[in-house]
Amino acid sequence: MAQGVGSLWLRAALVALAFVVALGGTPRQANADASQLCRAGSNIVLAPFDALLGPYIAAKDEYYGLTEVDDETELKVVAAAPGYVFLLGMQVGGSIIRLIGGVFEIIPGVFTLFRDEPGPALFRSAEDAWSVSDTSFGPCPFKLGISYNTINDG
Repeated sequence: MAQGVGSLWLRAALVALAFVVALGGTPRQANADASQLCRAGSNIVLAPFDALLGPYIAAKDEYYGLTEVDDETELKVVAAAPGYVFLLGMQVGGSIIRLIGGVFEIIPGVFTLFRDEPGPALFRSAEDAWSVSDTSFGPCPFKLGISYNTINDG
């Protein structure tokens, strides 16, 4: 008798498992958005290039600041070298934050595969700033050499 009750429970569990598998496999409308996962991968892969292109980007931002911002000439002369060092450090720091933001965006990116709309970017500076190269491959952004200095429009 005890053996019959055990096999009954086993059969009930197998029927319940088959029912759950059948419900999971029923056709329904697909809804997926991989843009956040694409953005995370793009940020992880391209962040080191922001640091490598840092001297060029800092020099371009420095030139913009020296020519477009209306300061006294003495201030521009005195602040040129420390300003370049500051901009270079900001560039390297921004690329590190872009890399960290890309890593942190992987988990939400996986969850947005099951939703219709993408989540917001965790690191907005990478989305809004000018870059040396700005192209999109479908949902995947390709921004190479982002400037983290917000005064320069490119």
